[in-house]
Amino acid sequence: MQYIFTVKEGIHKYVRLGRHYSFPSSPIKRCHNSKCNKMVKFKKHGFYERYFYSKEYKGQILIRRYICPLYRSTISYIPHFCLSRFINALNHIFKYLYKSFYRKGTINSLIKHLNRKHDLQFSRQILYYYRKKFVENIDMIQNGIRQVIHGVKLPDEKFEKTEKARNVLAIINEHSNIHSFSQKYHQANTKIFLAK
Repeated sequence: MQYIFTVKEGIHKYVRLGRHYSFPSSPIKRCHNSKCNKMVKFKKHGFYERYFYSKEYKGQILIRRYICPLYRSTISYIPHFCLSRFINALNHIFKYLYKSFYRKGTINSLIKHLNRKHDLQFSRQILYYYRKKFVENIDMIQNGIRQVIHGVKLPDEKFEKTEKARNVLAIINEHSNIHSFSQKYHQANTKIFLAK
């Protein structure tokens, strides 16, 4: 299980400090192991590395792990700029998704423009994959938005999924920054918005 925490100092300081970064203290949480399911104080349990790819930084970053002292199940705390199970930076994923629904022209021209602007190497296939996941999850995402952005008017149920996705991206863009939205969404649903 993964939890998201805010890194106020930015990615460069996070990477530079590595193991010496001031990670969240050992949490008291309900163990997600069905045999345990007790409130326990998790203990620090080392680190693992994962790849992260953004305009600001491309390379390995450390992720702090914690372990349940009773049943040995682990949890991880990932920084807010990451999206669980995706190497690309959250803000870039959102920006490319948003632009793919709202910018005129072909996907290829959009990719070239954004890659030049952000010094990235997104491919057309990656963007199509993100679009497909977002559209497939649109009903789940809308349910999450109801919990995270109160009083928001969501797209009409009669709309096709692609049109709903376009409108939902605009709602997220207008009401919240993507890091804040992603964190709140994950806290409310224990999932990421691109999850299966």
